[in-house]
Amino acid sequence: MPITLVDRARAQLRRFFSEGPWTVEDDAGLSGLVGPGEGWTEEELAPGIRLSYGWRSSHFKIEIDTDPLPSDAGGASAPAAVEAPPIVPVHERTLGDTFEEFVIIETRRNPSEVRFATGPVATGKGGRFTRAEQGSSAAVAALFREFDDIEVVRIEPTSVSVTLGDQEQWRVILLRVFDTVTAAFVPPRVTAPDRAYERAVSEIGAIDVTSPRDLARLIDATSSPDAAFRRLAAAKLELADPLLVAKPWTRSLEDSSRAVRRAAIRAAAHVSRPDLRLLYERALADKDACVRYYALRGLAQIGVGRAAGSVERRKTDDDLRVRFAADAALDARLPL
Repeated sequence: MPITLVDRARAQLRRFFSEGPWTVEDDAGLSGLVGPGEGWTEEELAPGIRLSYGWRSSHFKIEIDTDPLPSDAGGASAPAAVEAPPIVPVHERTLGDTFEEFVIIETRRNPSEVRFATGPVATGKGGRFTRAEQGSSAAVAALFREFDDIEVVRIEPTSVSVTLGDQEQWRVILLRVFDTVTAAFVPPRVTAPDRAYERAVSEIGAIDVTSPRDLARLIDATSSPDAAFRRLAAAKLELADPLLVAKPWTRSLEDSSRAVRRAAIRAAAHVSRPDLRLLYERALADKDACVRYYALRGLAQIGVGRAAGSVERRKTDDDLRVRFAADAALDARLPL
């Protein structure tokens, strides 16, 4: 790992082993920081306590596992610890996750160039670097080392621009380049806790959607006056009875809160059912690019069908990720 990333890695690891929360976003951030690799290692820290780390499906992860408690003196076995289910379903990282990051993806006049607006760049001095003249920055060198398609890297005070030799390769490596740029150039940020969302998690996060009474409560939460409750409820409905989710999700996609609309369409796209076609088609016209991206992702899995014209228009969308998703949907491929 380049020396410029060591402090950030230490901070992430301290957070993992602290008593504080460790979220899906933290998992993705650590994976992007470490980068690609292979192998899986398991070490016993103490009897019955194991630390595992390595790469699964090309993503770096750390896990802690424990054995069930031993039998008591009377011979009765203590109940095995039951792992609590996630608050919301966890999925493989996609370009859709980049909408929630600090870094903003911007396109340039040159279609081979993508600008990553990072805020104040944490490492390396500014300038234009090529494969032949990489300068002394370890972060710049890491980009050239990891991606053979990169020809030029330009560092500015608040952004990193990357130019490829073949613009079509952006469809393949955009997510990986995004994660590498974020890990190498963006300083760790301390964000204020979202107290409203934490309250929502404490009240409805453990709801069991297989229970009719709990499910009714969750559906009621999709019309809560608190946007945090509406957002969490829309996301948790991914696990609910398919016959009951279309109406709440449709209502959520008309919400004034962008976070609520994103949660609803993301969950609907992961479900990817033909009976949700109208929901996906309506979301194609949403003013938020993240919502449009997941609408295309949903359609890509069931076939664009009658929405082919609307999907075709998204090939000229303002957002690069939406354009790539439209191309994939029309080619019957799942967007990255």
